[in-house]
Amino acid sequence: MKRILFFLYYLIPGLILAQYQITIDASVLDYETKQPIEYSEVGFYHKDIITLTDNEGKFQLLYNDELVDDQDLFIVRANGYQSLNITASQVYKFLRNTNKFYLKPQQTKYTWNAEFYDDDDSEFLYGKVFSVSGPIQGATIRVKNKLIESKSDFEGYFTIKAKPNDILVVNYLGMDEKQILVDDMNDVYVLLKTNAEILDEVVLNSSKAIDKEVDTGFGKKNKDAVGFSTSTITAKDISPAAITLVDVIKGKFAGVQVGSNQDMSPTGNKATIYVRGGSLSINNSASAIFDVDGMIYTETPDFLDPQQIESITLLRSIGATNKYGSEGRGGVFIIKMNVLARGSAEIINSALIKGNDYSEVLPVYTNDSIDSYYIKELKAAKTFIEAKTIYEQQKKYINTLSVPYYFECYDYFSSWDRSYAYSILTSLASLAKDNPKALKALAFKMEEIGKLEDAKIIYQYLLDIRPSDEQSYRDLALIYKELGENAMAVDLYTKMLKKEIPMVDMLGLEETIANEAAEIYFKNKNKTYLSRFPVSRLRGLFPEYIWKEFGYDYRIVFDWTDPNIEFNVQFVNPKNKYFNWSHTVIDSKANMIDEIQYGYNTEEFIIDDSEKGDWIINIENFTIENNENPTYLKYTVFKNYGRPNQIKKLRVINLSKLNQKITLDKLLYYN
Repeated sequence: MKRILFFLYYLIPGLILAQYQITIDASVLDYETKQPIEYSEVGFYHKDIITLTDNEGKFQLLYNDELVDDQDLFIVRANGYQSLNITASQVYKFLRNTNKFYLKPQQTKYTWNAEFYDDDDSEFLYGKVFSVSGPIQGATIRVKNKLIESKSDFEGYFTIKAKPNDILVVNYLGMDEKQILVDDMNDVYVLLKTNAEILDEVVLNSSKAIDKEVDTGFGKKNKDAVGFSTSTITAKDISPAAITLVDVIKGKFAGVQVGSNQDMSPTGNKATIYVRGGSLSINNSASAIFDVDGMIYTETPDFLDPQQIESITLLRSIGATNKYGSEGRGGVFIIKMNVLARGSAEIINSALIKGNDYSEVLPVYTNDSIDSYYIKELKAAKTFIEAKTIYEQQKKYINTLSVPYYFECYDYFSSWDRSYAYSILTSLASLAKDNPKALKALAFKMEEIGKLEDAKIIYQYLLDIRPSDEQSYRDLALIYKELGENAMAVDLYTKMLKKEIPMVDMLGLEETIANEAAEIYFKNKNKTYLSRFPVSRLRGLFPEYIWKEFGYDYRIVFDWTDPNIEFNVQFVNPKNKYFNWSHTVIDSKANMIDEIQYGYNTEEFIIDDSEKGDWIINIENFTIENNENPTYLKYTVFKNYGRPNQIKKLRVINLSKLNQKITLDKLLYYN
């Protein structure tokens, strides 16, 4: 058949054959609208010869002809459409006439996900969100007491399903919430004002925000309001050639001198830094101290990697002694590292060596939280039939559009009847189809209970409605990987790594994508679906020592449903030294704005070659949210990540239930 194929199909449109390789170039379109179907799945599934269509519905499928027999099944499928299933021989005949595959919209209502694609009679309301400085990108617009949500684009415009007398609730990071009554369906223009607690305002459509804040040791404050002498440099001011912290500081701060002795002679092994305007004098030559992400060093922390520094602020005179006392009389360098933990356990461990002694005793997180009143009512039932009756009655007077209500009812009914409990959970999908935040929480829940196929359906739908969000692509690729559909995962990770997704650069998730793609690569090196995989590009994202022996003792991943949530994660090592990672406006405003603009909500941490013993992970929530649709956090721990003995643990947490700082987990580290 090899030679016959080459000659027989030489001129077939959409089908190109080399001597032993077949390439199918074609498109997948909607049968009714003739519009392209993005990211539909195409290929020979049982052969792991699979690809995805791009944003224009096009795909290219390459394979060796001897791997596919005439009767092998060729499948084209997409969420919300009837699948196309034909044999390989039928494909070749089909491609003689056209290179377009048409899928019919799903007509049946027997599957829970079909309702995603049902049209309803709701009208679209159009509007714009802006401040005195210009349009606001990434503002959240929701309909009060309904699971309907939208967000503004880069010009501040939005569309949302609404009706007269609905109340729109508009939020944006660092700005006062605004509620608007929809009295008609005319366009809505929403002016947001800066929250009084936030000292500066950032508008995303500007080419670059001007940062007027400075770290003072007490948190960030406006430069004009500090009242004492400061100066700051950021990562952009640090030369790529800088090897040590001294290299960074030299010549960057006026009145700063480097030496080892009191007479400033450069002898000795450890450089000492002195600041004019601190206490540099003939008789009192106190040297500067260093505050590295809250940890105090009286000697120069020369273990720091200059290329990992986010900012350095120098406090002189009274500003240095206000917090640091007499130790700060020689001046204080406040150093902020850029993402201390993500993919860089070495930096975490270095930072934990000194300072930050941990002494707290906190309650331990448990899934058994205080029962809501409706769960207490259900628990009073003596039979399954009685419980069902109470549930149906509750739905008449309880806000059934509450995500926690459906999740908690699922958990309760699982002990009675898992099938019935599952029907409660899936009923939320159609109610929340216009609310990406709620759908993301539902996908998390599906993962937690092992319904990965259902999670995939939701992630596919989220990609349909949020094609500009980085997170949409990573989440779908990850669920493909978790399902063992590695060929599909590889295809999507390839697109992300090679920057083949238009208008989506994936920089916010680069480390996470790299680790997940590397795991697939090292476990499937000999698979044919890796032929297009950008190995060299992926390798360039890792230090050589990691690439040579890929794998981590612990990889910890946090995913959350709302970029506006403010929370803090604390890591405590076996020597009771701690490191804080903060997702707050005060500490991480620039990162949070980046998340909103580019659409990603993931952070990962690596513990590798670290202190042996018990590690504690604490978490604290700072945000008060509406009860209908709170933020959920997916907490995933991989032990021996990327190795044959990898173990995975996953939890989904309602952050609004965390009314105090708690211990989320304890990890026994013994490798």
